[in-house]
Amino acid sequence: MPVGKRGILRRIDEHLALGNEQMARGNELMAGIREHMARGNDLSVSANDVMEANRQAFQDLRTTLRQINLRNERFMTEHSKTIVEHTRSLVEMRAEMRESRREFVDEMQAQRRALFAILDRFENGGAMGTA
Repeated sequence: MPVGKRGILRRIDEHLALGNEQMARGNELMAGIREHMARGNDLSVSANDVMEANRQAFQDLRTTLRQINLRNERFMTEHSKTIVEHTRSLVEMRAEMRESRREFVDEMQAQRRALFAILDRFENGGAMGTA
């Protein structure tokens, strides 16, 4: 079927109208994409702010932990010195107690021997000498 000039022009107009509709739809889609990209940029800035705050918080935490560790090290060093001093003192006291015990045992043995010697004199019928 032969198409005349009018038919061709009508088809071109229809084609151009369809192209215009598709371009309008493409422009709508691009506007949505631009909005989405703008929100993504805002979120990226916000995420960067959060990451920076988080980095600073971790830095503060590291500083705090370092200070706590230093305090604990100083405390443990002093505490260790105190424990060593107390241990030395206890060792000395133990030695003194052993010496006192030994002296006490020696004294008790001497007194017991003296008492037995007195008892032996009485058993043998002897009287205690007078001074």
